[in-house]
Amino acid sequence: MKTHDFAQSPSGRLVPTIGGRHAYVPNDLPPKIEIASLVNKLSSANLALGELNGIARTLKNPYLLIRPLQVKEALTSSRMEGTYATADDLLLADAGFEGSELASDAREVSNYARALREATKSLADLPLCLRTIRNAHAELLSGVAPNRGATVRPGEFKHDQNWIGTTNKISDARFIPPPAAEAQEAMGQLEKYIQRETREDTPVLLDSALIHYQFEAIHPFSDGNGRVGRMLITLHLTERGALKAPLLYMSPYLEAHKQTYIDLMYGVSKFGNWIEWVDFYLTAVLETCKETVRTADRLSELRDQTKEKLRASGRSAGLLLLADYIFLHPVFSIPQLADYLSVTYRSAQANIEVAVEAGVLRLVPKTTQPKYYVAPQVMKVIFES
Repeated sequence: MKTHDFAQSPSGRLVPTIGGRHAYVPNDLPPKIEIASLVNKLSSANLALGELNGIARTLKNPYLLIRPLQVKEALTSSRMEGTYATADDLLLADAGFEGSELASDAREVSNYARALREATKSLADLPLCLRTIRNAHAELLSGVAPNRGATVRPGEFKHDQNWIGTTNKISDARFIPPPAAEAQEAMGQLEKYIQRETREDTPVLLDSALIHYQFEAIHPFSDGNGRVGRMLITLHLTERGALKAPLLYMSPYLEAHKQTYIDLMYGVSKFGNWIEWVDFYLTAVLETCKETVRTADRLSELRDQTKEKLRASGRSAGLLLLADYIFLHPVFSIPQLADYLSVTYRSAQANIEVAVEAGVLRLVPKTTQPKYYVAPQVMKVIFES
């Protein structure tokens, strides 16, 4: 990290750290921002968020949309950190498949999806806090391979100095976040900011942009900071009531604009360029809302088409329930469907055979005892959106 780039930063301060280097500690939130130039963008993003909430209200079961979006978020957010898995492999891992041919990366991405779901559920009983964040991190890195973070104390804030950049040398790092002690203190201040009583004084989407930057600048964990930081976006907006259901997942947009995303956060740290960062963030919210609404429309249309196909293929009431189930679980086994339908193995198998014949399902290759099936058209809508 070039110390002179951060020496005059209005957004933070430098402190000594290992190797004779200096680390950057962001100032506590909130910064002083003149948001007049952002009013129109804030208004547009809020309208888009309102439309997204409207979609949630029209769905009989919002999780028919939420679950597919969470799967896509897990794949994309993990890919941004160098963890790659196919959609089929992720969903197999998520469905409990234990075959040796399943890549370890798929299990790690499955951890992300599970951590996101569990953290969202926890908001019903616990306000968004450091405990929420640590629990999500513990779930994210649970049982992963040693070279993927298993030695970095899942669920614990860092004990040692970390840095950002494609290098093993701190001297070559692009950015050095706070040392462990300063990071712990900064996270405590961030928790106080998130839970403050006067939150209505700041527009919720502006708040979201500030909190996301702050978490990434602190980089409180030894690994997994990017993924937890992107979970934090949805968690914060859900906890504040800005999202009526956890439907906003921004990783696909952020991945598509990854270099701009990173550079603008550095711009805040170096020069205090908050306006540029918040403007980008609001654009990300706006475009993500629009794309999610389009995806919801496509999934709703596909669900209707699927029900018509299955209705024309057989008279079993289980077939129509199967049409809903595949949107919640696009990959599943016969025993899992039998449990969902509360029917025998043979009855579930018969429904699956009808769905395969109708082109709604296909067998996942190399899966036996039990066999797994995938809904290819659901996968296409999710991952080609």
